[in-house]
Amino acid sequence: MSVRVPRIVAVLSIVGLALSLLVPALALADPPKTVLYLVRHTDTQMKLNATTEAGKFSDECNEKRSCCTVILNPLGQERADALADWFVQQRLAATLTHLLGTNKPRTVQTLQGLADVTGLPIEQTPPETECAPGFLTTQGSKALVIAAIQALPLQSRAVIANHSDTMYEIMRVALGLDTSDPIDFPKQPGTTDRIDGFNNLWIVEVDGGGHGRLLEHVVLDLQAEGRIFGLGRARGVGDGEDIHDPSE
Repeated sequence: MSVRVPRIVAVLSIVGLALSLLVPALALADPPKTVLYLVRHTDTQMKLNATTEAGKFSDECNEKRSCCTVILNPLGQERADALADWFVQQRLAATLTHLLGTNKPRTVQTLQGLADVTGLPIEQTPPETECAPGFLTTQGSKALVIAAIQALPLQSRAVIANHSDTMYEIMRVALGLDTSDPIDFPKQPGTTDRIDGFNNLWIVEVDGGGHGRLLEHVVLDLQAEGRIFGLGRARGVGDGEDIHDPSE
């Protein structure tokens, strides 16, 4: 004898089956992640101001000369412009959501080209002047930058310009990265934690729990015509292939 199943029960059974098939698929899908592009500011020089005496200039420093204004030199400006060009060439500029610098003008100037092409504001952390009390050195902003990185909304795409003596510690504390590898994280000779060079770009993926994973260490070379190209990881992996947003 056949048993007739009420239509509502049949419909619910079909819906339940569909959901049971869908849930595992959703579980297997990649969860949303944040992507950070971390760079050291580009090449610098001390800012000089003209004096009343012809041909004479003076450093722009505070009264105690414990802090002086440092800006990009011509090579640093070329490198900053080329950095923006690289993001455009890699089709990453349009995906960016944040540009994060410090109170030091050199980080802001490093990001200015990207601000021009994306229309994004440069967020200074902290929003203080170069030699504001408590922020005379680059160490003063470190804790605030770490907090700003950890406060970024999930799925952000942020470029972070920082300093040679603070960047690696920020990577470790804010993102949980191991920066001991001398190839992926080059150090200045005679130092244990200062970035060597002005042409490193680290692409880091951050999950919902705030744990970072190095996706790519890119070495950016400034070319004669003022452009740069990615050489891929310093170990040769990637060797110049286009780098796209991991979510694509």
